[in-house]
Amino acid sequence: MNRLLPVGLLAAAMLLGACQDSTEIDKLRSDMVAQRSESDALAKQRDEEVVAMKRRIAELEGRLGGLQDGDTARPVSEQLAAIEAQLSEIKTAGDDDSDARIEALEKRITDMKQEVVDAAVAEAMKAGAGEVDPEKLAAALAKEQAANAPTKDLAQALDRLQISQSEKELIRQHIIDAKGQILETLEIPSADGRIYAEELIDVFIKVSQGKATEADAHKLFGDLMTKKIPGDIHDRTYMEAINAIKEENKGHIGRILSADDQKKLTAAHGDWTDFEVGDGDPWGALYMERLQKQEE
Repeated sequence: MNRLLPVGLLAAAMLLGACQDSTEIDKLRSDMVAQRSESDALAKQRDEEVVAMKRRIAELEGRLGGLQDGDTARPVSEQLAAIEAQLSEIKTAGDDDSDARIEALEKRITDMKQEVVDAAVAEAMKAGAGEVDPEKLAAALAKEQAANAPTKDLAQALDRLQISQSEKELIRQHIIDAKGQILETLEIPSADGRIYAEELIDVFIKVSQGKATEADAHKLFGDLMTKKIPGDIHDRTYMEAINAIKEENKGHIGRILSADDQKKLTAAHGDWTDFEVGDGDPWGALYMERLQKQEE
């Protein structure tokens, strides 16, 4: 009996170890399934974004075709500026196929600008205006288009609107407040202890320095789209919370602007929370802190 006791204990220990191994294996399997599901969800989302982007490119191509056919609802130069604004929003998300179509669109826009100049010269001469300097006319048209060109500079964008100085200040404050809310959201540690606000600044600095690629930034944005905010009462991902803040900000600004000014602001930059506000930007201090840390 005494000889069997150690053997029995050994068997019990082996059985316990086997149970622990089984539990670890089950946990690993569960983690693998979760990671695979997350990867599949990201791939699906990316595919949907590419499809949506290609649809928008096709729409822009159609609009350019409409201009060729003589769409005169608005000046051609103004319509081209609007098309360029939309094009600038989708360029960063291009794949090989879309990049070629974007390049063709940009070439067509350049050609059409020259056609606008040539047509204006011909009309002026036909009307008896005498000799017209094509270079001066092109410069005038370029100046007009620059006044409607895409820009992230808030002061520049607001100068195009028919609003008072106090309204400009109010819009600027709404944007600063929204940026601050987004920063606070991204400073909430994730379930695994990551601070996404710092990671975002770091990856942007590294991309600008050539130490990281756009793919690194896209991966980080992918995490923001799938990772939930710990303790959020609405059980949202970080990106869902950010989009809610942006939508609320757009509502605040929209109530200040006329429909025409809203179109002008969108033509300047589609994301009304992403304008550069200069002094007072809540992200400024964090940017300098992370830049200094990387340099050290």
